[in-house]
This record gives sequence, C-alpha cells and structure tokens, in this order.
Amino acid sequence: MTSLDPILFSGTAPKSADSVPNQQLGKNDFMNLLMVQLRNQDPLNVQDDRQFIAQMAQFSSLEQTTNLSLAIENLVGFQQLTQGSALLGKEVEGLYFPPGSDTAETMQGKVTETRMTNGEMHVLVDGQELPIKYITRVIEPK
Repeated sequence: MTSLDPILFSGTAPKSADSVPNQQLGKNDFMNLLMVQLRNQDPLNVQDDRQFIAQMAQFSSLEQTTNLSLAIENLVGFQQLTQGSALLGKEVEGLYFPPGSDTAETMQGKVTETRMTNGEMHVLVDGQELPIKYITRVIEPK
C-alpha cells in the first residue's frame, strides 16, 4: 500500500502565482517547517545532532541576512530623503517625460518640495514632479 507524506501532499491544487500575495518564506515559515519536521521524524531514526545544529545555524544566518537587508533598505530611504532635502531652494535641470510621452523634454526650475513616490525620491519643479535620477544639473541660486 502506498502512503502519502502529509507534509508533501495537502490534497489541494496549488494556487496560481497571481492569487498568492507573498511567495517568499520568512523566518516564521522556516521555524514552522522545523517544528513539523521534528514532530514527524521517525523515533527509531532520529536526526543527527550535527544536521540539526547546521539547520539552526542556517536559520540564524537567514534572520541576520533579513535584518541586514531591512537596515540597508532604511539607510537607502534616509539617503534619498537627505539628497532630496539638499536640493530644496536650488535650481535644477533635468529630463522630464510628459504623461503619455516617450520623449524627454529638458526642464529647469527651482525645487520647492521633495516627496517619496512609489519608493523613489522626486522633487517638485515648477509644479511638475521630477525623479531625482533624471536631474542632470544643479545650480546654486544667486
């Protein structure tokens, strides 16, 4: 008789990628997997201590990598905010893409505001949002 491992077979069809909001495993998912593994291990063939310690070290490394990634993400956001605020009151020149156009126009004007839009720093120049990455020149006001 064939038996199915309940961990590998759930009896439901897998969801499509569109219906699953987050397909990344986090540290809680790994801890849950470890607990299921420990609960379902064969009592006559217990996992080797070295394997268990190696898995715990991998989980610890994963957590540290995740923490480092979040710290770098925060640092980049702060750096972008600092860059944007340093441009307040300055004249800038940059490439502006009008809505619905693939052709860039050169625009120049005074930066009156900075804002974060979709994770990207923008400056407001003469009422138009300009991503910082498209700024080609900064002019100190006279």
